[in-house]
Amino acid sequence: MTGMVLSASPIKEYDKRIELLTKERGRISAFVPGARRINSRLSACAIPFTFGTYYLYEGRSSYNVDNSQIKTFFSEIADDFDILCYASYFAELARYFTRENVEAPDELLLLYVTCSAMTKKQISLVLIRIIYEMRIMQIEGEGLELFCCLACGTEKGKKKVYFSRGGFLCSNCAEKTGILQRDKGYYLSPDAIYALQFISTTPLERLFTFRVSDHVERELSEFMKQYYGYYLHHTFQSLTFLQDPVY
Repeated sequence: MTGMVLSASPIKEYDKRIELLTKERGRISAFVPGARRINSRLSACAIPFTFGTYYLYEGRSSYNVDNSQIKTFFSEIADDFDILCYASYFAELARYFTRENVEAPDELLLLYVTCSAMTKKQISLVLIRIIYEMRIMQIEGEGLELFCCLACGTEKGKKKVYFSRGGFLCSNCAEKTGILQRDKGYYLSPDAIYALQFISTTPLERLFTFRVSDHVERELSEFMKQYYGYYLHHTFQSLTFLQDPVY
């Protein structure tokens, strides 16, 4: 199976239990016998954020790693505390959204290109987080309509995002539907809208190829907090280690 290690923990005296995000079977757990032994041939495949091909066999109650072919080892993640905190958050999000025995090719590729972008250090970790959060919501069917009004289809004029409707409504349609009585809507600048549209439509391999100004980054970061707060009623433990930037 093609996969990436989300987490690893010691089991017994010399073994490890890993959680794999795989292309073919989604999120699964597997035991790595002897991974903690010195010079073990399986030790490398049990390190978090290692990506490669894993050869598994099914035991009575779990998968077991028989061999592996490591393709990418993101050693830079463990060497940088800030990157490690963000990577842990992305892994927790992947763990939250994926299921066992349900294919997860897009989730796996998104996590891979995100880890790659963090280690290259060409764009800020805050923007990487915005991109990852926005795209995984789209992959999981919780994306927003950010191109036209959901009611009349117009692409012109000022529009606001209404989370309760799942995207844009123009001012006329918002008034007609009566939504203004219970939802004020969220206004985004043209630059922020363009950035989110790019994130939503660009192939995963090209996601991390743009930058935004500090002002737009701050605007997008605040928007994503509101977006996740509305749709995801879940506390992600790794968020406690992330620090909001000072602009």
